[in-house]
Amino acid sequence: MIPMIRRCIAPMASTAANTTAILVLLVSLLPISPPALGQQRSNHKEAVKNLKAYAAYKSGQYDTARRMWEELAELGNTTALVNLANLFQQGQGVTEDQKRAMGYVQRAAELGDARAQFEMGIAHEKGTVVDRNIEKAAAWLRKSAEQDYADGQFAYGVMLATSYGKGIDKASASERSEALEWLKKAKLNGNIEAADYIKVLSKPTG
Repeated sequence: MIPMIRRCIAPMASTAANTTAILVLLVSLLPISPPALGQQRSNHKEAVKNLKAYAAYKSGQYDTARRMWEELAELGNTTALVNLANLFQQGQGVTEDQKRAMGYVQRAAELGDARAQFEMGIAHEKGTVVDRNIEKAAAWLRKSAEQDYADGQFAYGVMLATSYGKGIDKASASERSEALEWLKKAKLNGNIEAADYIKVLSKPTG
């Protein structure tokens, strides 16, 4: 698996600008991944083909891997869609095309892939490849969080804690409370950054 870029999360700040930076820094290149156990729409034949494509990718046969993933993508295989997005993000065996990559991510997200839903949320928060839309960002991040995806839970928790980018001092009591719930779930699911945010939100206000 290609290592993911380390997510460098800045200390929680009270300004909207710094809050935006926190969420933007969450975004990273999607890793090429083999089919996961329990993957939606996965069946034996698709899993075998995905593994063969993954092996081709790892040996540098990008064209072969792409063709196999394109065939799987037509069947609605979300791992294939995510991996195609990665190829176009990084320009591996293809011309780099961020918009096309995002198209694959969106298809995977619409099919229920939690990783892709997280990336769609961050993309709408960042606003470089797709239009910046905080409401859409929140909706996608919540979908990801509800699927028990740690990064989605963390990002959605931060969004609530800052009242959708307005600043931590603008968050209502209910937003802080819900943010804490999601951040605690993110921590339990292995997100190491969540602990610091939990400490900040657990301090008495006023």
